[in-house]
Amino acid sequence: MTTSAELVKQLDAVGFPAAPEVVVKLSQLLHTDWVTAEQLAEVAMLDAGISARMLRLANSVYYRGRGVKSIAEAVLRVGIDGVRDVVYALSLMRALRPMQFAYRPYWRHCLAVAQTTQILQLRARKVAVPSTELHAAGLLHDIGMLVLDRTLGVGYGRILANAHEAARPLFEVEREMIGTDHADVGARLLEHWKLPDQLAQATAGHHDPLFGATPTAQLVYLADFVCNRHAVHHGTAYRPEACVPEIWDALGIAEAELPDILIEVDASLSKADAILAAAS
Repeated sequence: MTTSAELVKQLDAVGFPAAPEVVVKLSQLLHTDWVTAEQLAEVAMLDAGISARMLRLANSVYYRGRGVKSIAEAVLRVGIDGVRDVVYALSLMRALRPMQFAYRPYWRHCLAVAQTTQILQLRARKVAVPSTELHAAGLLHDIGMLVLDRTLGVGYGRILANAHEAARPLFEVEREMIGTDHADVGARLLEHWKLPDQLAQATAGHHDPLFGATPTAQLVYLADFVCNRHAVHHGTAYRPEACVPEIWDALGIAEAELPDILIEVDASLSKADAILAAAS
């Protein structure tokens, strides 16, 4: 199997893909102090395929939509989170289409984690993170999987198979077999794309929440745990029994709230499914 040093060479040789234009523009826009529906519509209209799917989502049963004909109307109907989800998911599906795993479970997990960060944010009493930053961090936290899949090919398929067969955390198996993990690789990609530092830091730290991790990384870590615990994972079938116990206190969330959090997560999955249906 590839060593860590060899992997770095492979990453440099393969080259990180260029960031989709709409992802860069949307990320820049969402990190300004004020965003209007018209501005979001302008970004969505940069890509005809995204525009069409935005209209499909706005007219879907989930949004009780009917007769939405313009992108500006669609943005108002689906909201900032809906626009971000469709733009990021569609753009990245095209730029980094996986070979060794199915994209639908992968993106359902990423969408669920993003939505779960919002659920946790409302309960967190000790941290304050901007909603747009938090949601984007949740959506992009596992993007390193797509890079490793692109770089290692069938070798990454073996890593995924080992994690699945052993029912172990994927990042642990990655570290054992290649000396790095998808969190580190994903952070490198986001840095290469020159996306906000907070997103790269959250991606890098979402498996090590107590070692210099930012509050955003800690919330993504806990959201990732909650979704995996609820069997909303990206195909490895790993269901953790517990998370790092100190994280509850670090965020100011009572562990006893977990059953109620899981109920809210379950209710939010219909939104993820609606977005995936629009994206297909």
